[in-house]
Amino acid sequence: MKRVASLLGLGVSAVVLQGAIATWFAPPWCPDLALVALIGIGLRWRGLARGLLLAVVLGYARDLLSGSLLGQHALLYLVTFTATMVATRQLNLRGSWPLAGFAAALTVVYGLAMLALTGFFVGGVELRVGWLAAELVHGAMTGAVAPLVSALVGRVWDWAHDDPGPRPLGLDAVRRSA
Repeated sequence: MKRVASLLGLGVSAVVLQGAIATWFAPPWCPDLALVALIGIGLRWRGLARGLLLAVVLGYARDLLSGSLLGQHALLYLVTFTATMVATRQLNLRGSWPLAGFAAALTVVYGLAMLALTGFFVGGVELRVGWLAAELVHGAMTGAVAPLVSALVGRVWDWAHDDPGPRPLGLDAVRRSA
């Protein structure tokens, strides 16, 4: 429970920090910290049910704070978390360069999916060359911070580990070895 609460707090903090950074930098130059935090969680998480629930809660938090259609980020976070869990079993994403490339590609796909969902529900959305160039810059910026944010998620993961560690040997074990 400590792990879920701490990672949820980290994810919501990433959403808030991303909103604060977006006031200083233009949108393509602002990395998607919440998405990278979710990727970092997906790299380490083992249970599917609680992980999907955590991804949906983080997505709804982002929906509430971003003003987008309610449920849009939650759905895409669900897909992103699942894609990260599948990819980490098939690919070695532990290095900085593979993780940065994966995060950059996933950011561009996430942006295209957001555009498609918005176009489906609202209508009148069209893909422009300038938007695609901005999304590629956004993906590159997100990929650049992915190793740092993933390392932070790893530190929180290790700190909040539910297992208290190895138990000290009892007197019976000491007597048998002597």
